[in-house]
Amino acid sequence: MTQAHQLRELVRVLVETPTPTGSEQALFPFLMDYLQAHEFTVTEQEVTERHPLTPPGEYRNLLARRGESRLLISAHLDTFPAYTHPQPYTLREEDDRLIARGVVDIKGQIAALLFAIAQTDAPCQIAFVCDEERGGTGSRSLQFDADAVVVLEPTELKPVVAHAGAVEATALFFGRAAHGSMPHWGDSALEKAIAFADALKTHPLIADQRHPLFERAPFITLGKLESGSEAMVVPNKAVLNFDIRVLPGYSAKAVAKFVQDLGTRFKAEVRIDDVSEPVVLDEGTKVVKLVKEAATRVLGETPPAIGYWSWTDAVNYLERGIPAVVFGAGSLGVAHSDEEWVRMSDLMTLAQILTCLLQLSSDRLA
Repeated sequence: MTQAHQLRELVRVLVETPTPTGSEQALFPFLMDYLQAHEFTVTEQEVTERHPLTPPGEYRNLLARRGESRLLISAHLDTFPAYTHPQPYTLREEDDRLIARGVVDIKGQIAALLFAIAQTDAPCQIAFVCDEERGGTGSRSLQFDADAVVVLEPTELKPVVAHAGAVEATALFFGRAAHGSMPHWGDSALEKAIAFADALKTHPLIADQRHPLFERAPFITLGKLESGSEAMVVPNKAVLNFDIRVLPGYSAKAVAKFVQDLGTRFKAEVRIDDVSEPVVLDEGTKVVKLVKEAATRVLGETPPAIGYWSWTDAVNYLERGIPAVVFGAGSLGVAHSDEEWVRMSDLMTLAQILTCLLQLSSDRLA
């Protein structure tokens, strides 16, 4: 069996075991058998913390250790729900692309890690955590002893040293129904929601954000809008769920307060669902240098450090004072989509970088 076939088979097993948040333990038997076969000691840790966004269920983390290592490699086991994905848990291939729900976020990253630990007997610590996609309680509750963490996520093989913060909120707008041919007799809640969204997008507190590690991009995602029944009725209610990214150097709490104040102007009920502040890791930190060196040895050039638009488990580790860098194959932009994909060649490259990283860390972080 070729190395490519071995890696592809690992991806297939992981993808074809559905693990939307709350179902992570479906992978425990496979992971425990694989890790123990490669001389890891594996323990389970119960996660009792619950975030408002965490679905009901039983939650556990897996922590594995081989030898004495001060580096922890962390990956979450949960994926985004299938929703409208046409074939979520069947691995498909188109040329070099692997396609399925969770294949880039995060099953392909895990497959590369599993492949890497079979290529070297270097000491290693691994955490497979739960509830990353919703509440982040898995990494926040994880008990471990390490000096640095590498968090696996799709980063296009570039080390992430900064995370954007976020404000997620839901706003309920009220109006007055009327016949659709005479909208001036009514008061459209839908139009209020649209005007509210436009006001958010253009306000300087949001629109004028800048940071050198982040490319220019929209800061607001309008995720869900519910209103009305048909064209001949002016809607009397509208519900808007949205997300605002907050760059380092700016305050997510300040943005949340602005959202609430703007809601008051529109006489809307605003619920702040989640607030996370942006974070930055010094690019000169030892673990960042280590990841860059491993990547350079495999790629032949040093990848630039970048900022990440999304929250990751690294934020929880950083808030505990533990340096954490994010790294992986593929693009975050295709994650959660109906055609989520990652290149097989990139996963093989990631596996080679992780193998090199484990070998380097056994000396540099001893």
